[in-house]
Amino acid sequence: MTETTWTPDTLAAWRDFVSYQADRPHVLTVKERDALTPLLREQYDDSRIAFVNAPIVLPTPDLERLIREARIITGMNRGPQFTARLSLAISGTQTLGKSTAALYLGRAHEERERAKHAREGDKSFVPVLYVSTPPQTSPKGLMVRFASTLGIPVRSSTTTDQAMDRVVDNLRELQTSMVILDEVQHLRTRAQAGMEAASALKSFSERVPATFLYVGVDLPRSDFLGGAMGAQMQGRTTMVQMQPYSIGSETHRKEWDKVIALFEREFPLVEHEVGTLMEEAAWLHAVTGGVLGSLRTLLRKGLVAAIIDGHEHLDRRALEQVIPDYRAVISASNEHKSSRRASA
Repeated sequence: MTETTWTPDTLAAWRDFVSYQADRPHVLTVKERDALTPLLREQYDDSRIAFVNAPIVLPTPDLERLIREARIITGMNRGPQFTARLSLAISGTQTLGKSTAALYLGRAHEERERAKHAREGDKSFVPVLYVSTPPQTSPKGLMVRFASTLGIPVRSSTTTDQAMDRVVDNLRELQTSMVILDEVQHLRTRAQAGMEAASALKSFSERVPATFLYVGVDLPRSDFLGGAMGAQMQGRTTMVQMQPYSIGSETHRKEWDKVIALFEREFPLVEHEVGTLMEEAAWLHAVTGGVLGSLRTLLRKGLVAAIIDGHEHLDRRALEQVIPDYRAVISASNEHKSSRRASA
């Protein structure tokens, strides 16, 4: 796998994603680290930074709930179906981890299906297809994207129905049982092209014996589920709303503490004790607004800075020197304004 940012939008890229495992480096004692030559020290630090940046998915409370719901929906879709299958939608604002969660669900489903049917490494078996929705797509554009992901050539003279037929036949042959459609908010169903694309997607999903997982920003108010086609999709779709973590109740506070502890357990720092940052849970929430992506970015920047500076632990004092992402700055500002209004 290269070090560039990529999306698993081809079968080969998806297989790379499924097989990818982050290599956790052996963490040296301070004495062992200081005994390294400058070149070996740089290589050691680079390996730790690479691990910090690795796309590791943590079993957060949100993800655990999502996994359970996905297992229920896929279970209900098994066997002969003479009506439309149920689908699952993951919605929320940016940086809440929607796509990450969907990719994790897809990988878990693929691993489970391959193990169940003893088809590990069988390239003729594709349990999961991941596709990213093109912006303001047409029906043919949507089918071409599916075809492209599958490696099916589509001529300019090919009609939408012909492209759909080829994709459907291919997915049936590959025995695909989960289709993940990301960025589905790009379907503008109140515009003619988007409406036709949504209609094509509805027809397509009814012909493919798979669970469809739709991922997008603010889907309840999007054209996809709230527009002209929305009523037809709502009754067959289970919506999971991902939101920033709250600390307003004891239960919510425990969930936030768990998230922080999960991150701390992955720190490649020899002198860091898990629980150090849980003592700063309220401060971390204020800084990040409870947004998982902002927390991850803040901690990653703090870890990289600690490794570069030669520190082997991370605490609030070090994190206060880190500039958070702009979304976190906005969230913290809004929370401060809300607190001031409440106390006025």
